[in-house]
Amino acid sequence: MTGGWLAFLLLLASPVTALALDDVTDTVKQEILARCRRQMGQYGASMVKACADQDLSAAKQLTRYPRDEATKEILDRCERQMRQYGWNMVKACADQDIEALHALAEYVRTHTDIVASCTQRMRTYGWNMVKACADQDIEAEKALRKF
Repeated sequence: MTGGWLAFLLLLASPVTALALDDVTDTVKQEILARCRRQMGQYGASMVKACADQDLSAAKQLTRYPRDEATKEILDRCERQMRQYGWNMVKACADQDIEALHALAEYVRTHTDIVASCTQRMRTYGWNMVKACADQDIEAEKALRKF
């Protein structure tokens, strides 16, 4: 069993002081507007504005997320994989992974081997997928005990 992922999970217990950037850059704002025009333009200006407002709100919220090692890794992956779909999707990805990582920090106390196995197999897909794998394997272990 490798201990690196365990240390990573335990980082969640430490207080976070590093904060992100203060605001969304003009370049990001222009990217949001261009994407919303491209994807929603056929539905009229009000839909483009709604898309841009929602995406800008999500992007601003993401700038306020802590930049500890675990959260930064999540934000980087989610931005890389989801940015083309908008900042709402980046935020949804990050929120799900952060929530999953917190759950996994609890799981590791009683299901260390399962969490280690799922982390090794599914980590590149995000912590939400690691958690889904662990949930499935934990339930399968319970069923096997009753077999």
